[in-house]
Amino acid sequence: MLRPRQKYWKSLSGPKLLKLIIGVSAMAIAYEGMSQGVMGAVNVSPEYGQRMGFADENGHVIKPSLQGGIVSTYYAGSLLAAFWAGHFSDKYGRIKGIWMALFWCLLGVILQASAVNLAHMLVARLCAGCGVAFIIVIAPAWTAELSPAAHRGKMIALTFLANFSGISVSAWIGFGTSFTQLGGGAFRWRFCFASQVIPLVFLFIGSLLMPESPRWLIKVGRREEAFEIITKIRGNDDPDHPDVQREYQEIITVMEMEKESESSSYVKMFLGIGSGDIHIGRRVQLAFWLQVLMQYGTGIAAVVIYSGTIFRTAGFDDLKSNWLSALLMMVGILGTSIAAFTLDAVGRRRTLYWGAVALSIILFSIGALNRAAIDHPDRKEQYGTAAAAMVFVYVLIFSSSWLMIPFIYPTEIFPTWLRAKGNAFGVAGWAVGFGGGSLLVPIMFAGIGEKTFYVFGAAMFAYIPIIYCFFPETAGRTLEAIDFLFASRSPFTWDEEAEFVKRMAELDTRVQAGGCKNEDSSEKGSVVHVQQGV
Repeated sequence: MLRPRQKYWKSLSGPKLLKLIIGVSAMAIAYEGMSQGVMGAVNVSPEYGQRMGFADENGHVIKPSLQGGIVSTYYAGSLLAAFWAGHFSDKYGRIKGIWMALFWCLLGVILQASAVNLAHMLVARLCAGCGVAFIIVIAPAWTAELSPAAHRGKMIALTFLANFSGISVSAWIGFGTSFTQLGGGAFRWRFCFASQVIPLVFLFIGSLLMPESPRWLIKVGRREEAFEIITKIRGNDDPDHPDVQREYQEIITVMEMEKESESSSYVKMFLGIGSGDIHIGRRVQLAFWLQVLMQYGTGIAAVVIYSGTIFRTAGFDDLKSNWLSALLMMVGILGTSIAAFTLDAVGRRRTLYWGAVALSIILFSIGALNRAAIDHPDRKEQYGTAAAAMVFVYVLIFSSSWLMIPFIYPTEIFPTWLRAKGNAFGVAGWAVGFGGGSLLVPIMFAGIGEKTFYVFGAAMFAYIPIIYCFFPETAGRTLEAIDFLFASRSPFTWDEEAEFVKRMAELDTRVQAGGCKNEDSSEKGSVVHVQQGV
């Protein structure tokens, strides 16, 4: 299994290898997108609804709580498996973690496509959620560890282009199969589930060809292999390239300074016990709550769930509403593309700022337009059309601002020896936020109607001081340097930045000292030359 991977990546140039890394990670995220989007297509299949017991023979939902429960089972599986995935990946490596993800994802696809009753489907959804947890915990972290600091946000954002692409593919497959009654209507939803196997095939092939994370290799003592990978992706096979020497020395120096502590268990990580100056507990809270804020507080669940109602308010029939919903997901691809080329230049914090302001204005506008459509039935279609247009604008702004950062941030703020386990808390926040939003938003709409949008609009403004006070900037900083952002005893960003300056001066001194030793020990830029200097 290892031989093809070792041979193939060595034959590529550094830039080509980085592009292939993006492509393979994108296949993982494409599956994640398809597995989320597939339920939107499946739930409207009459045969599926009747078989699972939440709809009558005409497809009308008679047990909405059961329908939502089937969907939420997926997030329960993700929540349970996220911590297993983090432990497994930090212990056995990122590539083996991807293989474990493939096992659970494939099992989930097979069970969902072959489901014969409710119990069968619930087990299938748990397995699918388990696989997705492994993917979200590992794939972004693996990409971050192989990416150059100046373009890390861009590379992760490019892989997440596949997220909305996967959602869009599932939506269009659902739209296409809605015209057939093959197999008494069963083919319609079974094919939607089965189509998820496509990105899994490409992900498996790609995982055989890709290198392991050099940071994980250094962590487990395989420094020669790590140096070879860093030489390839940073120096294009030049071991004396300054970027190669700097990154290798920085990784080793920071790992020696970290000195793995008692904070390796999830309970101790959460409580911050034994983590000393690196404040793991503080990082856990940031990773978890940023995902919860994004998945629930931005109102994305409200906009997506209510978009079909908005389209129908505009006077669009079911056919047009269905393809508009599919088209809506494609707007997310454009927004994610914008994020890929702005996140590193603009920074994480400023992107969250402008996104919060813009999304708040849009959410208040959607709520007001829906209220106007209710108060002025004679102009219902005009107001409804305007609200439908704002939904498209919302998805564009959301995907170019808030969507990416909660997935990128947890991959950056944890030390190498805890990165996957730390990212597991981010995935837990994703499962809690999105799963909770999916359950609570319909209740909010039933109780306060269009005022639901006002609640989320107000929340976005409330997020601005939270980001300003507690979330330090990570863009452009190496993964090792980010450790020093959390060395301050104070959780406020201005104190963290001041401490960062002091700690970086110490790091530079130690890295330079290591480099000087290297030059004295040998005149060659070999792996042995680098290792002797440490």
